[in-house]
Amino acid sequence: MQSINNNSTHQEARFDIHELFFSITDKQSAIISGNETFVRISGYSKEELVGQFHNIVRHLDMPKVVFKTFWDYLRADKPIVAYVKNRTKNGGYYWVIAAVFPLKDRYVSIRFKPTSAMFTSVKEIYFRVLMAQSKLDMPQSEELMLELLNKSGYRDYTHFMNTALLGELLERKKLLLLDDSYLKEVDFGVSEFGLCMKSIFTSSKTLLDQYGRWFEKIDTFNKIKSMFEEKSLVLNALARDIVLLSLNASIASYKLQDDGGETFSVLASDIRTNSKENDILIENIYNLSQSLAEFLNETIFLVSSISLQMEMVTFFIKEQVDNKTKVYSSELNKNIQTLFELVKINHEKLASLPPSMNKSIRKTMVCLRELEQQIMYLGYVQVYGIIESARYNDDSQGFSKIFLQLKDLIAQTTQEISLVSSMSENFYIENSKLVENSKEITDMLIKLEVNIRSIK
Repeated sequence: MQSINNNSTHQEARFDIHELFFSITDKQSAIISGNETFVRISGYSKEELVGQFHNIVRHLDMPKVVFKTFWDYLRADKPIVAYVKNRTKNGGYYWVIAAVFPLKDRYVSIRFKPTSAMFTSVKEIYFRVLMAQSKLDMPQSEELMLELLNKSGYRDYTHFMNTALLGELLERKKLLLLDDSYLKEVDFGVSEFGLCMKSIFTSSKTLLDQYGRWFEKIDTFNKIKSMFEEKSLVLNALARDIVLLSLNASIASYKLQDDGGETFSVLASDIRTNSKENDILIENIYNLSQSLAEFLNETIFLVSSISLQMEMVTFFIKEQVDNKTKVYSSELNKNIQTLFELVKINHEKLASLPPSMNKSIRKTMVCLRELEQQIMYLGYVQVYGIIESARYNDDSQGFSKIFLQLKDLIAQTTQEISLVSSMSENFYIENSKLVENSKEITDMLIKLEVNIRSIK
């Protein structure tokens, strides 16, 4: 079918905020299929696109290093997200935020219109890399792009792309709240085909709502991740202070000539031994918090990705109905199957994460209980030290001050342990709800798969 081309040379093509489009390519990036929105915006006909490499829409304003990064991720069988400026057949352009997902022997690319403030800063980064690329080889271009991303606050490209996808989806959802009718006003008609499509559409929209609830938890996921990282660092700093205090107590005890020196030496040794054991526990807590952060990062990316993928399924069905598609063709069937399979595979990955997070949380809670007992024993040592300091009535070595400082450190550590324990218990409860919810979604996906197969 010939597309309607309304793209003037060097002008931006019409691409509405509610629109989504996808393309499916083989491993060499030759286009296998795509939806009507992709055809319309590109300005090409579907016949002109199918069989061509995806660089048919590449714009010269794009830095080459971005596509090199694309292929690095895809060849490693990893999804990739990037801002991309594309070229229309008549020389116009359109910007997209592109999320490309490996799927067996092909790649599925889903694109939507970027609208966040982040998009503006990315265009500046692209411009600087583009201006420098003629003087740089590819490794130098990569180094420059990473340097510019680092200056913008991103650790690496993965951190950047995860932030970009989430930020753009949040901004998109905010804008669509102003007009949420784009998935509501659908006339399926009363034909057998229309009723079948309505069945799939209703199921996919229900699933979209389910993933929307997970998406709404992303802010909570981010806060939990930050709090665990922050609290583990606080505990680590307190443990270092206790070690330093034990060393000060040891040095002071050596200066005493009478038997009091031996008493304080034993107390200092107890503090030092206790603090070493605390170090091990706190290091375990820190490692577990890092593991949890990785799980949460993956959860956030998968929730973002599946929300986009599920919306693409729903939008694609609506697009077919709006375009008066009356035949459930083999291409239509393959496209729905491919998009659904992408959701299904990523859901399986997502469903495996809450149980893994709960294991990390349980291990963290065990370490916290052991640490609490250690600190309780340290409290006994501190009280005994205060009594001994008073008994010797000799503050020349500062023992009284040392044990008062230890008292403060014990109080601070106890408070932090209490906060992390409470946070862990609450997160464990909420995460267990996600485990149950993921089971419900799995059942819904099975039903949707049955609907899709039965229609064929």
